[in-house]
Amino acid sequence: MFDLAPDDYTVVPLTLLDATQSNANIIARVGVIFDAPLCFDKLKESWYKTLAVRPIMQARVRRSRGAPSGLVYHVLTPQGMEKYLENQRTAPDHHKDFYCLDESHRSITDHCAGFGVGPSAPSHSYPTFVTDVADSDEEKRCTAFNGVKDLDEIIDTGRPIITIQVTRFCDATLVTISVSHILGDLATLKSLYAGWQSTLYGTPPPPFEQLGEDPFKAYGPGGELAGKEVHSNNPPLPPGWRVYGMLDKARFLSRFLWDTKITRPEKTISQKYLFISDAEINGLVAQAERDLVELEAKRKKKGIESKQPLAVTKSNVLHAWLLKNNHTHLGPNEWTTPVTVVNTRARPPTGLKPQHKGGDFPKNDWYGAAMATSLPPLRVGKLLAMPLGELALHIKDGIREGSSPENTRRFMAFTLHNALWTKPSGKLALFLPPNHNLSALTDWRLIKFNDIDFTPARLDGGSEKVVVCGFNAHMLTANTQRDMWVCMGQAAGGVWFIGIAGENQWKNPEGLGRFPFVQRRTSKL
Repeated sequence: MFDLAPDDYTVVPLTLLDATQSNANIIARVGVIFDAPLCFDKLKESWYKTLAVRPIMQARVRRSRGAPSGLVYHVLTPQGMEKYLENQRTAPDHHKDFYCLDESHRSITDHCAGFGVGPSAPSHSYPTFVTDVADSDEEKRCTAFNGVKDLDEIIDTGRPIITIQVTRFCDATLVTISVSHILGDLATLKSLYAGWQSTLYGTPPPPFEQLGEDPFKAYGPGGELAGKEVHSNNPPLPPGWRVYGMLDKARFLSRFLWDTKITRPEKTISQKYLFISDAEINGLVAQAERDLVELEAKRKKKGIESKQPLAVTKSNVLHAWLLKNNHTHLGPNEWTTPVTVVNTRARPPTGLKPQHKGGDFPKNDWYGAAMATSLPPLRVGKLLAMPLGELALHIKDGIREGSSPENTRRFMAFTLHNALWTKPSGKLALFLPPNHNLSALTDWRLIKFNDIDFTPARLDGGSEKVVVCGFNAHMLTANTQRDMWVCMGQAAGGVWFIGIAGENQWKNPEGLGRFPFVQRRTSKL
């Protein structure tokens, strides 16, 4: 750690939503796997050039009584950046904020059996498969040897909001960004990779504009859009959410303890990857379309006319397919509440225009805008019996209703009044009754991490395009991560999911257990 003088940094406040408990309690590590060895020096040089125009990417985080969120960034000035870079030259490896590890004596497949390059990759052998992630020691060594453990470490030391690890194998390169979730959301991460890519191609990105502007301040304490009525200060909950009283808490704790101690002990919970090929996805989409044609015909017989033909997106179909495969371990009369994440840049609360229509959002992506949205609950038996297309339509309609401008306003107002990390109200508000099961999915597919192009960093100096062939992600949090899923995106001829579930889910022969399993290899360190 090195000391900064007052003229070594400028202060930028964190937005209210970024500084909420759910974000502050998570360290996220997101990796992109490129199908060629990349040059450490080219990557490091281009990263530091990007820092020069966007120094907030290296900022420290500190508490602040003056900031509405209670947290601020200390963003290095050019003078402060010189001190920082000089300090980094002599820092021990585990404190280097850009760390390189050469594993070129082995393959990416030795790191994780499900990953691969070329015809030998598992994605060329199986239309759908499940695979182990790397074991915990291997994962830390190859993705976050220099990563921080929690937000307190960032606040109490000189470690920045972002650290980078580049691990090069003989056939691929894994580039991992480790961040506290207070950084923002997926759009923020994509902007980091995109800016870095631009520098690699010889044109550093423009500086971020309007840093520190909070698009959601009007929904926070004292905000004019925060109350039951738009201009009051008594925030209500969105439909489907409830503040847990003592009885709800007791019921929830009882069910949680039964699940964690009896049904699915924590030692049986594991993180794995799930791959489904484009050909399989196309078949699912076609099936969903046929299901909707049949549903529309049934509705017409009952005198129900649709204003437009029934339709769903590929994301809706993938979500429905996942639900049908990760619920087979439950009894038919059990309730489940699916949850997904909506980005309010596209579906803003009352009082804001969508980002693509301009004006109301800052001219940067250095802030979070994600909102958890619960979908209408279903009995497990009904969920499993529903045609794929009908379940996909249930998901689509649930997202549209749950993320209406008014419901989004209610979410923002309640969250910003009750869940700030520095001063939480203590209220426990959840989007499901205490007796319901939960399945949460975050969809990264539309962010298109597979578009990232680091070709100029090829180790061999060649011009053949470097392609994203996989993704790596994991979180550090004090909370249980069971039943959390991420649709990471398109790569290697299909879509990758990562999930955290019990062995009775992974091995259930009616669900995920019917897919081929690619087992972890013995590590070759």
